[in-house]
Amino acid sequence: MNYYFEKSNKINWNLLLFCAIISTENNICPVGFCCIQRRSEMGIQQFYSVAIYCRLSVDDGTNLESMSIASQKTMLTEYVKKQGWKLTDIYVDDGYSGVNFERPNFQRMIHDIEQGRINLVIVKDLSRLGRNYIMCGQYTEIYFPEKNVRFIALNDGIDTLYSNNDIAPFKNILNDMYAKDISVKIRSSLHAKARKGEFLAPYAPYGYWKSPEDKHILIINEEIAPHIRRMFELSSSGVSTKKIAKILEEDGVLTPLDYRNSKKNSVNGTFQKKYTWDGAVVRWILRNPVYAGHNVQCRKRVQSYRTKKIVPNKREDWIIVENTHQAIVSQELFDTVQKSLDGRLRFVKRTGKPQIFSKLFYCAECGYSMLHHDRTNYPKYYSCGKYRTDGTKACTSHHITYENLYKIVLEDIQRHVKLIEEDEGKAIQEILSVKCSAEEKQLAKAKKELKQAKKRLEEMDARIKRVYEDNLSGKIPDDLFSVFITDYQNEKQTLTETVHTLEDEVSTIQENRTDVSRFIALLKEYANITVLDRQTLTALIDKITISEDKNQQGKKNKEQTITIYYKFVGAV
Repeated sequence: MNYYFEKSNKINWNLLLFCAIISTENNICPVGFCCIQRRSEMGIQQFYSVAIYCRLSVDDGTNLESMSIASQKTMLTEYVKKQGWKLTDIYVDDGYSGVNFERPNFQRMIHDIEQGRINLVIVKDLSRLGRNYIMCGQYTEIYFPEKNVRFIALNDGIDTLYSNNDIAPFKNILNDMYAKDISVKIRSSLHAKARKGEFLAPYAPYGYWKSPEDKHILIINEEIAPHIRRMFELSSSGVSTKKIAKILEEDGVLTPLDYRNSKKNSVNGTFQKKYTWDGAVVRWILRNPVYAGHNVQCRKRVQSYRTKKIVPNKREDWIIVENTHQAIVSQELFDTVQKSLDGRLRFVKRTGKPQIFSKLFYCAECGYSMLHHDRTNYPKYYSCGKYRTDGTKACTSHHITYENLYKIVLEDIQRHVKLIEEDEGKAIQEILSVKCSAEEKQLAKAKKELKQAKKRLEEMDARIKRVYEDNLSGKIPDDLFSVFITDYQNEKQTLTETVHTLEDEVSTIQENRTDVSRFIALLKEYANITVLDRQTLTALIDKITISEDKNQQGKKNKEQTITIYYKFVGAV
């Protein structure tokens, strides 16, 4: 094994020889010299097993040519050659984010370090190693030193062999902030494209292709489209999703996953059918507005720019753009199917009669559905489903007869209809007074808080800018700068989330008046209502809850509270 040592004016050759012998036998240097560079004039060269690491991804911005993998390889290879070191391997992660350290070739490099194959890692700059300042610091300041691995970030002038690396934490923080900024910009760009109606998902929905001329536009897949139309037609005629799934399976129609796999593997002929049709898959297709020609996007989001975990978005955050592409089914047929799915009935097994309150009636205490009971010689009634399965420790029975529930709901609907007929303006004001009295105060409060939060955000941006300038001028040392920036960034993130929340709150409250108008218009369609059916209930009501009142001693009263939550306006 060859060694090279830190340059000194006086060389103790006996000591160097002793270190070399001990290190060769035990792989340990008693005085810590063996991984220290000797300058070329000493004529002794350290044996380095060099790893070149290259990374590139879309979060690195648009100026990719100067940072391309080929450019990184060329620069670093020439540097290694010039130093006379041994190039053991080149590790490349192309298309992987800098905040993710589970990159395949990065992990392969770590494995080789653990196996003792690598003792020097070279990157073009610190951002190539990563853009998570916590993880970058973990590797450069803890892991590499513990493994006796030298680390060089060539363009940043970082070399862990020497002690002049105070700039490294600062650069890591900047790289992390850059990654976060890029993440925000990418998300904003995608949202802008979604609002323009551009299709953004990696795969076209079942029944569509991505246009060869523009991947953001969907065109009909004529091979699959007939099956889609058939599903909608069967559903509109009353066929259940489970039955439709069985029909498709019997006819040998490929599921969406099987069809995609068949196209992937059609060249080599390795495709094998793996999946069977399920009612849930059919329902998902029937519920998807894309088949009526509309794009529905941003149903999911990345939780954090660091973890990249995908989580569902709230329905109000979905971006829906109508008439973006050619429809497979008409809007009329799509709407018919939605009503059919919404109003699909459960039936009493004994009598075959429909349960019109199915999936509409819930226990207010535990949230479980109220179960329908229909026994011979007994009145029909409902009781808590949780109580039914788990007993008194879980909930109470919440008994109410079908006749009483039917009467309460019908009379409440008729009451609202009568108010509209007598004085529509007064009816609107009464609903608004119930629905919006508290919200009006909340609206004023939310607007004030939103204004304050936005002002604070502007102040934070100015403070961050001043801290950067003070650090560059030497007024603030790097360690204190790191603390300031971390605190500022945390507060800025919290403020940004607060602003988004308040904006949503303001928007929701302002939409209430529109919702009341929609409710009034809906009720007018049932001006002469005298009986209840499933279609009427699902059109007017979101849900009904029942709770048992308690007196001051906690004992249950016989009285029960029935709350009806109407479409658009809730409980009024």
